[in-house]
Amino acid sequence: MDPKTLFCLPEGDALFNPLNTMFIQMACILVFSQFFYLFLKPCGQAGPVAQILAGIVLSLLTIIQKVHDFFLQKESASYYIFFSFLLRTCFMFLIGLELDLDFIKRNLKNSILITFGTLLSCGIIWIPFLWFLVHFLHIKQDFLTFYLAFLVTLSNTASPVVIRSIIDWKLHTSEIGRLAISCGLFIEITNIFVYTFVISYISGTMSGDIFGYIFATGVIILINRFLAAWLPKRNPKEKYLSKAETLAFFILILIIAATIESSNINSTVFVFFIGLLFPREGKTYRTLINRLSYPIHEFVLPVYFGYIGFRFSVSSLTRRHYLVLGMTVALSIIGKLLGVLFACSFLKIPKKYWLFLSTVLSVKGHMGLVLLDSNLAYKKWFTPVIHDMFVASLVITTLLSGVLSSLLLWTQEKGFSHQKTSLEFHDTKDELRVLTCVYGVRQARGLISLVSALHGASSSLFTPYLMHLIPLPKKRKTELLYHELDEDGVNAIGGDDEFGTNEGLEINDSIDSFTRDRKIMIRQVKLVAQMENMHEEICDGTEDLRVSIVFLPFHKHQRIDGKTTNDGEVFRDMNRKVLKQAPCSVGIFVDRNITGFHQLHGFESVQHVAALFFGGPDDREALSLCHWLTSNSQIHLTIIQFVADDSKVEKVVGDTVTKENNDVLLEIVGEDHTKDEIDRIFLEEFYNRFVTTGQVGFIEKRVSNGTQTLTILREIGEMYSLFVVGKNRGDSPMTSGMNDWEECPELGTVGDFLASSNMDVNASVLVVQRYRHSFDSFVDE
Repeated sequence: MDPKTLFCLPEGDALFNPLNTMFIQMACILVFSQFFYLFLKPCGQAGPVAQILAGIVLSLLTIIQKVHDFFLQKESASYYIFFSFLLRTCFMFLIGLELDLDFIKRNLKNSILITFGTLLSCGIIWIPFLWFLVHFLHIKQDFLTFYLAFLVTLSNTASPVVIRSIIDWKLHTSEIGRLAISCGLFIEITNIFVYTFVISYISGTMSGDIFGYIFATGVIILINRFLAAWLPKRNPKEKYLSKAETLAFFILILIIAATIESSNINSTVFVFFIGLLFPREGKTYRTLINRLSYPIHEFVLPVYFGYIGFRFSVSSLTRRHYLVLGMTVALSIIGKLLGVLFACSFLKIPKKYWLFLSTVLSVKGHMGLVLLDSNLAYKKWFTPVIHDMFVASLVITTLLSGVLSSLLLWTQEKGFSHQKTSLEFHDTKDELRVLTCVYGVRQARGLISLVSALHGASSSLFTPYLMHLIPLPKKRKTELLYHELDEDGVNAIGGDDEFGTNEGLEINDSIDSFTRDRKIMIRQVKLVAQMENMHEEICDGTEDLRVSIVFLPFHKHQRIDGKTTNDGEVFRDMNRKVLKQAPCSVGIFVDRNITGFHQLHGFESVQHVAALFFGGPDDREALSLCHWLTSNSQIHLTIIQFVADDSKVEKVVGDTVTKENNDVLLEIVGEDHTKDEIDRIFLEEFYNRFVTTGQVGFIEKRVSNGTQTLTILREIGEMYSLFVVGKNRGDSPMTSGMNDWEECPELGTVGDFLASSNMDVNASVLVVQRYRHSFDSFVDE
């Protein structure tokens, strides 16, 4: 690319008119796309479909001569090229930053096989069609570049379109959604590599430049790593980097990208890898994500997709070209379909995902247009007819693929919904996704300790989220708008809160410390809402993030003197509403940060945890959660089963079974009831898997009423730092009379006793409620 064209140097007096025209075009695209999206969103269509349609409408308006003269000025092409480069650099860097590296590593084989399957099938299917096109379009020379441009342009997958569509469909946290994103990126990067190296081989002038730019990109990555670690130390009391410090990263990226583009080499892959290899923790990463996500997703990408549609034109095509255009679109989709079907059948991916994966990977984007329009000196076959045919096929294929994908999602909505809403049937080999909700650093430290305990072995698949809940008051004392407040929703001028602390900064510091020690990345989410609607936002968040359990802080906290203080009934009401409406299991964490469960990361001390089992779905869910504690070397887990004194048991287990006593087997025969049978089978399986191998201790306590249960709980209250217990257990004789002094029914009978400040229990308490659905109500209630 000519540097003069790249940097939009002025030509004569036409500096401002093309710029004004371009900005008006952007505004029209945003307005039209929002209009279409309002009508298409209820039908399940993703944003890119509406934005491409907006571009097509704007293109059709140029049929009017005055609109044509205004929008398509002679000097505007160079400005389009520059802003296209600028926008592409921004969002490819963000895509690299946001990419789920852990998922990519786990599914590298799947992504590579699907990528090569689609490229191979498209390459084979284009060979006979190429022969037809050569004769139909009367191409006399340069067949290799024609086939390469045709193959790369029409077999490509536009990863930004895939990512934006997957996010709009709320599949970005699902397995199939993340697989589609990774496959889209692999296909696009592979196509760019193939195209660049073939063109460099033909030209014989770019090979040395490519390796030089690879080295320069590596240097930029190292510089970014140094700056990402050094810049936060300059102002440790600030939550984010300054705007000037943020700009420094973009200057480095734009310099290397502009240099690469000046040599007629596409910079997309280089910029993507700069973002991909950027450090994923700390203040610098949070700053870039915070300041890039909104403008790029809400402005840059819509404009970018709109210009795909704006390039659509069939003015130079005749009737005989429409047949070829239809064949091109059909073969593009068929090629992807065959490649995905063969790859998915080999990888044994569920059949319900095959069609969706093939259609969503058929979407095209502006990258195909960039490759089509680049290196024209080596494309002697390039004509306006071929250009219009290629562009039209890209736009039509993208629209058709987007519509088909949304229809598949609509018809198979249940198959794509989140299924792992409870832990009892959750395989420990599968990914565990948890959401912890905090109001401030006081709750964050205790719940981060819980996250650390659940991680267990480093090989386990574990994705924790931390949602910072910021209650928004109905009336503010300040006249500032919300975006003029600081990140915690309070006046940045008048201080942070009544305690004079910066909660957001301290939460970030706690997470950074945890990440350094445990090498686990906690993904942060901020939720600003009024307390009356907070529970709805949390429930929506659990669905979007596809978590299996959400942890809520108790509405009371422990003071320095050991007493508890009520933080407010509004927090208690919010917990109750979440317990009632949550689409997954819920845990309420009573944190006794002074005498109870302490942070594990950075310490070698062993924490003693007890899981209390009385029976019922909630207790099974609590014990299922303990599966993830068993592989943690810093957790000594003991299961305490309470058995009614009048129950029929063929063989009584000894009073205590510990890690040193591995020869005792459990055989529990309950009453002939469905719920007792489920409890028996579940506990027997847990026992044989963990207790007999010495990983978990087991204690059996026989009680006849609630008084005896209270006595036992008081006796063991000082022995453990954390109790895990289910919420409800019905009318059990083992807890009879315990609810006479009940303070917090949302914790259940036993949980309420353990959380009470009047009792002699110093341990933290985790009360678990299993996700409520019709099957549980029928079997267990």
